[in-house]
Amino acid sequence: MQEVTATSRHYVDRLFDPDPQKVLQGVIDMKNAVIGNNKQKANLIVLGAVPRLLYLLQQSSSSLELRTECAVVLGSLAMGTENNIKSLVDCHIIPALLQGLLCPDLIFIEACLRCLRTVFISPVTPVQLLYTDPTVIPHLMSLLSRSQRTQEYITQIFSHCCKTPEHQTVLFNHGAIQNIAPLLISPSYKVRMQALKCFSVLAYENTQVSMTLVNVLVDGELLSQVFVRMMQRDQPIEMQLTAAKCLTYMCRAGAIRTDDICGPGWALFIILQR
Repeated sequence: MQEVTATSRHYVDRLFDPDPQKVLQGVIDMKNAVIGNNKQKANLIVLGAVPRLLYLLQQSSSSLELRTECAVVLGSLAMGTENNIKSLVDCHIIPALLQGLLCPDLIFIEACLRCLRTVFISPVTPVQLLYTDPTVIPHLMSLLSRSQRTQEYITQIFSHCCKTPEHQTVLFNHGAIQNIAPLLISPSYKVRMQALKCFSVLAYENTQVSMTLVNVLVDGELLSQVFVRMMQRDQPIEMQLTAAKCLTYMCRAGAIRTDDICGPGWALFIILQR
């Protein structure tokens, strides 16, 4: 333990070197050291690495490469234990990363989003932190078009942080349906799946959302028919079940009728109706 702690101390000390190039190399070495090593992650957090990494990430004087590497290391620390996540949240990692999303550089944005996704999907993170600043949701919506990674991470954040009718309303009012619907035909399975999960949490016991979904077209096809296709047996089970949930919630809200659903996914849909 003493040896690991001494090594960890060395990594943290390097973050304070006056030479920016040595700081960058120190962060890169730290990144390599924490991969798959929960003990090292815990040591670095205890020794105060997180506030320094966040400081470097937020400094306009830091190079873009350094800021990106800091976001990657923070994301790796977040993949440790729930205590790690609590420590990161207590250090105000969420507002720092959300601020980072204002940077125009896509690679840095993706690194910040990847870390935010890891933090927000943890059960110990208060999802309300996504809604504290009213400018955050519309900015996340605007980033959806940047890349498949931004689409995957943002939709996953939305689906995990949509827990109440108020959350549904906020996302709905900021154009979640129109912005996320095209992602259902993305070439990326991960993007399609996360978009589908978004619709399942948005439509859950929500008449307004369900009634709106009825009239949505995706590449000329009604959204309900897209869900029906996603229930077919040649699709992964996770996709079949989530699509069936979306249709079930729409049906319970009176937006569609049971006899509107036909095809191979029909039996699955009927089972969920019971």
